[in-house]
Amino acid sequence: MTDVEKRRKFIINVAYFGIVIALCFFFFKYAMGTLSPIIVAFIIAALLQRPKNFILRKTPVKKGLASTICVLGLLAVVLFFTALIGVRIAQEIGGFIDYVMLQLQNIDSLVNTIENALLNFVSNFPAFLSTTLKENIATLFVEIREWLAGTSDNFTQDIAGTLGGSFSLSWITAPISGVISTARQIPSVIIATVISIVAACFITADYDLIKQFIKAQLTEKKAKDVSRALALLKSSLGKMGKAYLSIICITFIELSIGFYVLRLLGIFSSNYIAIISLVTAIIDIIPVLGTGTVLLPWIAYSLITGNFPMAIGLAIMYASITVIRQIIEPKFVAGQLGLPPFLTISAMYVGLKIIGVLGMFIAPMIIIMLKLLNDEGILNLWKPIKKAEEAATAEPVKAEKKK
Repeated sequence: MTDVEKRRKFIINVAYFGIVIALCFFFFKYAMGTLSPIIVAFIIAALLQRPKNFILRKTPVKKGLASTICVLGLLAVVLFFTALIGVRIAQEIGGFIDYVMLQLQNIDSLVNTIENALLNFVSNFPAFLSTTLKENIATLFVEIREWLAGTSDNFTQDIAGTLGGSFSLSWITAPISGVISTARQIPSVIIATVISIVAACFITADYDLIKQFIKAQLTEKKAKDVSRALALLKSSLGKMGKAYLSIICITFIELSIGFYVLRLLGIFSSNYIAIISLVTAIIDIIPVLGTGTVLLPWIAYSLITGNFPMAIGLAIMYASITVIRQIIEPKFVAGQLGLPPFLTISAMYVGLKIIGVLGMFIAPMIIIMLKLLNDEGILNLWKPIKKAEEAATAEPVKAEKKK
């Protein structure tokens, strides 16, 4: 291949990937929200094919009725468990927020504790440096106290003005605007939900026909590649979902046991163990983050406030969970599905910028799917490490043969 052909190939590849990236960007940025009810309906239809076929084999009902029964049955199950679990979680969250607000009332003592800890720490430095640092720390905490006092005074004035007659809505403007904004979105959410349910009924009934129509538009080779890709993604993502769900459950159990032990020892007094453990376990599964996102600041706070037993207990929990996670994760999740940390962070950032918080989860999953398809040879986006090594070792062999 000549240099001109190599450049032409490079330009074509860059243009190809640029078009693909642009299409993906516009889809997720502008079309995903609009098409989300239909996408959800297709996912539901794919999940309900086995139940639908089972009903058709065992009963004389028609395909449309069987599909409607499956969709409404799934909806009833989801609503039941959502209500059952949601009420309990709402109660836990409400109590936990009250507990946090009670703790925040001691903010002045916390500020004093942090200041004293920093002053004691810098007192070990040489005299000329210690004096300067102490002055800066004192100035900083004076500003912090003034800011806290100003915030508290403004809030108090708003309340006093409201109760005293000069009616001020400044302290409730933001909450009210948030409620109004949410209320405006309720009709569109209801419409999208109804469309998803109705579309799921129709798509579930005609799922096989839709598959045949799509296959008819493709060549035989492309149809096989698409079927293979879908089977691979379904299998791999299904296994990953089960694996990470298992890890969440294990982490939740570990945290719950740890907090209950601390409470039995009289170190931890909160009654919101379940919600703390659940939130920490979910954060633990988010790429790049982990239990340290919650436990490490908590350990630092306990050390600053002088609650050393709590800090030691949390440190032991964190170390135990980290070790167990390192042992069980390779067994649950296939090693080849992992992404380099820098790529995961980059994907999360790009996803966040394009489609918001949801993009932090979708973008890494897209990268994983592309990696799976590329590793299996269905797509040829880049050379896998093994193939690149084989190509590098093959070139000297070819050169020797030519000689």
